[in-house]
Amino acid sequence: MNPLLVTPLLELAGKAFDRVFPDPEQAAKAKAEFAMQAAKMEEADINSFRDFMLAYEGEGDKVHPYIQILRGSVRPILTYSLAGTFVYGYANPTAIDPDAMTMLFQLNLLSLGFWFGERALRNLGLNLGKK
Repeated sequence: MNPLLVTPLLELAGKAFDRVFPDPEQAAKAKAEFAMQAAKMEEADINSFRDFMLAYEGEGDKVHPYIQILRGSVRPILTYSLAGTFVYGYANPTAIDPDAMTMLFQLNLLSLGFWFGERALRNLGLNLGKK
């Protein structure tokens, strides 16, 4: 079950149980049982998705070494490409459109934020919209 749906569903079910069961103790017991069943269903969904991903993607240590190298190289190559393109555009202002430079700057922030974290970027003096 989607966690965003569980809380409203529990609230709605709680109101329904209050109307169906005149005794507050019975209603509380029904709510608790319903919440427990919803949690079990949610856990089963998460486990099912995890099993699917492991079967689909393969466990990291069981795939071919070339695939491991390929998987591990995607983010560094993307980061070097973004940074290199930005440096090239900064060194040659007429080579890249200013709107594209703005986009490249934002993509580099995302990439560097992945590698070093938001806190490191903030320590560099970059205002990321949070205080």
